[in-house]
Amino acid sequence: MPSQKPSKSAAAASAKLASATVPPAATALAAATPPAAAPIEIPAAPPSLADPETIAMYKALYDTLGRAYWEASDIDAKDTIQGVRDAISDILTDLNIAQLKANTALYLAVMPKIRHTNAALGKIKDDISSITKNINTAATVMASITKVLTVIGKI
Repeated sequence: MPSQKPSKSAAAASAKLASATVPPAATALAAATPPAAAPIEIPAAPPSLADPETIAMYKALYDTLGRAYWEASDIDAKDTIQGVRDAISDILTDLNIAQLKANTALYLAVMPKIRHTNAALGKIKDDISSITKNINTAATVMASITKVLTVIGKI
């Protein structure tokens, strides 16, 4: 019976697999590390986690554990502390991402209203001298409108 020749892609995959030797320490680390997955959609944080006080408490705990890490007496204690710090860092990162997404959605929702209001402000700024005869009021209104339009113009 003649032997079948493997396809080129199967041969390439076999060669690549054969050349990839993994040291035992890396294998143990890979087994402990979850596989990389596609980016997950992060749901909105529960109200207690979105509370700035809760986030500040996590940050304070992260900083306190950082000090404890340097004061730990042995490498095992340092590893334990750093493992928890890494988990807290992930939580803080996820909470920041959720907050940014929420703020972005709010920003995008309010932008049409901001544009409409800015157009009205521009008209008031142009007509302020006919709206009020008080020079101080007119100057204050013009300065305030100019300041808002300048800041919003940067967005």
